[in-house]
Amino acid sequence: MSDKNNKALKPGWRRVKFGDVVRLSKARSQDPLADGIERYVGLEHLEPGDLRIRRWGSVAEGVTFTSVFQPGQVLFGKRRAYQRKVAVADFSGVCSGDIYVLESKDPKVLLPELLPFICQTVAFFDHAVGTSAGSLSPRTNWTSLADFDFAVPPMEEQHRTLSLLHAGLSAVDELQTAVAALLPLRRSMETRLLSTDAVPRQKVGDIAKFTSGRGIRVSDLPKAPSEASQIPVYGGNGISGYTDAVMEGTSEPTVVIGRVGQFCGVTSMTAGPCWITDNALYPAKISPEIYPEFLAICLRASNLNRSKLGEYLPLITQEVVHKIEIPVPPRSAQSVAIDEFAQIVAAETSLMRRLSRTRSLVMQVASQMLQGGASGI
Repeated sequence: MSDKNNKALKPGWRRVKFGDVVRLSKARSQDPLADGIERYVGLEHLEPGDLRIRRWGSVAEGVTFTSVFQPGQVLFGKRRAYQRKVAVADFSGVCSGDIYVLESKDPKVLLPELLPFICQTVAFFDHAVGTSAGSLSPRTNWTSLADFDFAVPPMEEQHRTLSLLHAGLSAVDELQTAVAALLPLRRSMETRLLSTDAVPRQKVGDIAKFTSGRGIRVSDLPKAPSEASQIPVYGGNGISGYTDAVMEGTSEPTVVIGRVGQFCGVTSMTAGPCWITDNALYPAKISPEIYPEFLAICLRASNLNRSKLGEYLPLITQEVVHKIEIPVPPRSAQSVAIDEFAQIVAAETSLMRRLSRTRSLVMQVASQMLQGGASGI
């Protein structure tokens, strides 16, 4: 880099190209099993925003991957980079050809532990996405990634920044553990609710009549809520937007079930007025003997996805929903259950917000370092 660019930085800092300080590993194994490699990692095993590799496959079950990675190396998903899949290996294995294996060229120039945080920054992802080619399955290439420009601080500053990042990452791990601990608690409560023998059971169709919503095209949804209308739209393919159009809707909190596609069987509870597309089901009529919130809890606990029709384009019909049997205790008992589940949801929401904020702060530290100065978490 030119001296002019470096003069704009604090003393000891300098601008570099990614490829000047990072190496693309080309280690290969034509027979991973014979080479003693036990695990493989595909793109499906990397979670967006999570630097830990928490899932993998067994080489013994058969795999065609040949790219070898070692503990401490960084795995970066080059296909569909907008998914933001980056992780640090803590074991050896082979990975998909759609994953780059990266490492610091010289730990005395760039601390290896900083590399995954650099690869997680918005600037790096924007560069990777902006240099990707292909329409259905865009991929970035090493030559383009190597051209990414950023600031490298002196070693003392790198160590200080790394300490901040590690503290933030520890907080992220603790929050993720707390979120994960709530899932079995919720499942236990759902099992207890559905398995109660002392409570009379009824078919959903006897207490609620589900139908599908009408008419709104995805293209009609603006990208953000307008000041004129704050009415959310619910649909089975994950549609969530706002519209000013006058359409059939609902003015009271109600149950919405994803009817078609990726979110088939997912049950939501609306908070108030909303528009519902024909990609979702909702009760046109509901008996006064059951609270909508309690019905939503029972439908979630029933795991509707098990009853879907089709695999390529899964579908849930009114008939399937109407045949499900659920307990219908007195409304006072329903209120108790609603409150219990509301506490779980509130805890999950609070933890997820804290998790999101903590991740944002970690990325802020890394991003500010790339720009020439870091701040604390």
